[in-house]
Amino acid sequence: MSEQVTLEMMLSCRENRVREQNSLISSFSCPVISFCMNTAGPVKTSVLVRRAFRCGIRRLEGGILASGAKILSKQIQYNTTGPEAFFCVDADPLVLKIIACEVEDADELGRLFDIDVIAVDGSKIERTQTGRPERLCLLCSNSAKICSSRRLHSVEQLWERTEKIIRNTVPSEEADLIASTAVKALLYEVCVTPKPGLVDRNNSGAHSDMDIYTFMGSASALYPYFRKAYLLGLDSEDPASCFKDLRKEGLEAERTMFLETGGVNTHKGAVFTMGIVCAATGICASSDIISTDNILSACRNMTSGITQNDLGGLTEENCRTKGQELFLKYGITGIRGEVEKGLPSVRSALGFFESLLKQGDSFDRAGAKTLYRITACIDDTSLIARGGPEKADAVKKQAQSMMKDKEVTDSYLEDLDRTFIRQNLSPGGAADLLAVCFFLHFIKELNNG
Repeated sequence: MSEQVTLEMMLSCRENRVREQNSLISSFSCPVISFCMNTAGPVKTSVLVRRAFRCGIRRLEGGILASGAKILSKQIQYNTTGPEAFFCVDADPLVLKIIACEVEDADELGRLFDIDVIAVDGSKIERTQTGRPERLCLLCSNSAKICSSRRLHSVEQLWERTEKIIRNTVPSEEADLIASTAVKALLYEVCVTPKPGLVDRNNSGAHSDMDIYTFMGSASALYPYFRKAYLLGLDSEDPASCFKDLRKEGLEAERTMFLETGGVNTHKGAVFTMGIVCAATGICASSDIISTDNILSACRNMTSGITQNDLGGLTEENCRTKGQELFLKYGITGIRGEVEKGLPSVRSALGFFESLLKQGDSFDRAGAKTLYRITACIDDTSLIARGGPEKADAVKKQAQSMMKDKEVTDSYLEDLDRTFIRQNLSPGGAADLLAVCFFLHFIKELNNG
């Protein structure tokens, strides 16, 4: 149960807010935007309130950047007295107030945002200075100030309305963000160059039936599916049931992909893996615990038992797919085994990728090296299907040796690309996992932003 706040706590919070505003003005000599939530009653924070707050942050920051203004400082705090954010912005305070009012007046969710603009002299810019009227009450057409001062509505009525507004708006906005992030991850993956045997900006790798534009069209067509996957997770009460529903949506997504590509398999693996990760993100969002660890744990919980359920009863007579054949012959569990374990290769790859970025590698270079690291860690069923288990194992061991003893350079990867093309090899499984790595990296950036 959320903690209730006292009048003394709220007064102290206001004093702290003023001190923070003054400190930022003193440090940067620029106006400050102070953003918090309008929530009635003694409980000022909850999962729903924090999710709505983050939507507001994205809207406000987008408005600031769209105006051409420069954000000099950004601070976000999650307190018992409610979430707060402070932006120090190099811009005219009246312009910033206009932006704030546009965010507040955009829709019903905006009515829950309380955005103040403090000028360098410490004065507060009022709505009336922008030519806009006072804000109205959530429940009636009266002035919000009048209803609040006279307490014309009960806390229960106001909170019921607040909760309804959040539930009617926030999930859809979050789903749009997660879906666009998933598509972004797929597009970044295909653009990483060089990628031995895979489609990239240089060539089509070992694939004669597709190119980078095929991938771009396919990734874009999957946006609605990733959106549905997130919402399935968000509304789920049971991970296993969520996964069952997701697989039905995944079959429809595959048909959408093949329709877009004219029958070419660009993202069948990503439909499975990225779909699970998007649903897992929704599961985590429902309890406000979005992190890499929690998302990967949710992936594991969703898919518990999948290998046995899908492959346990296989025989030569009922074996239909290449993945089933590889399991039956060699015991290779492929991506099923990976997700059932919580994608350990992705967890390792993400840390490696982000360490390369910190060392100064470009996104492109870090991505190419990370792909090769993933190749060294997994039994890539795409490689096995094209070259057989012995060739795939040789590729894996070579990657392990290179990652351990030598610098993986662009020239080495370009030479390996030519070799893979000649031998018709393509580490498609590693590419799918690289896209998931990118997705989790982008999610971390969003949460830390």
